[in-house]
Amino acid sequence: MNGAPPAGNRPATRDVSGHMTALRFAALAALLSLTTACAPGPPDPGASPSAGAEVSPSPASVVVHRTGGIAGVDDQITVDPTGAWTATDRARTRKSGELTNSEREQLQTLAADPRLDAEAARPTAPTKCADAFQYSVTVDRTGGDGTVIVTFTDCPGDENLPEAAAAIANLVTGAVDS
Repeated sequence: MNGAPPAGNRPATRDVSGHMTALRFAALAALLSLTTACAPGPPDPGASPSAGAEVSPSPASVVVHRTGGIAGVDDQITVDPTGAWTATDRARTRKSGELTNSEREQLQTLAADPRLDAEAARPTAPTKCADAFQYSVTVDRTGGDGTVIVTFTDCPGDENLPEAAAAIANLVTGAVDS
């Protein structure tokens, strides 16, 4: 015997397509039930936001006053809660414009930053830089949070620079100067 099937005989085959379709369907149903079981449910309207949830800040108006530098600038930029801004320079030349939606959202988030309160209360030390820009950042928050004023000199060598106020100054002056 040589192990080959006899001539004219074929090996028996089974039709497994129906069996495989049933297995695929069962696997898909199990996967869907697991996915649905792990999905979060609708939020509870009475629940407070979680620690990582983003809370929409109250609208704030911002004034950035920049003085100093080698050329002796005196710029004041006022931004209202809608993102409309007005800038006045040392010669009292006025220009106006609007922040982009992204800039406006960033500014409102920075204006609600709790670090601003600590930065406004910190003692100021003499600066190590000559001819640097001095900033006064005023944030007028609506909703009873009051007005916060942070002053600082933009000197990389100084310690304890106010991060939130500096971010506001950079955002506003960058938007107006562009």
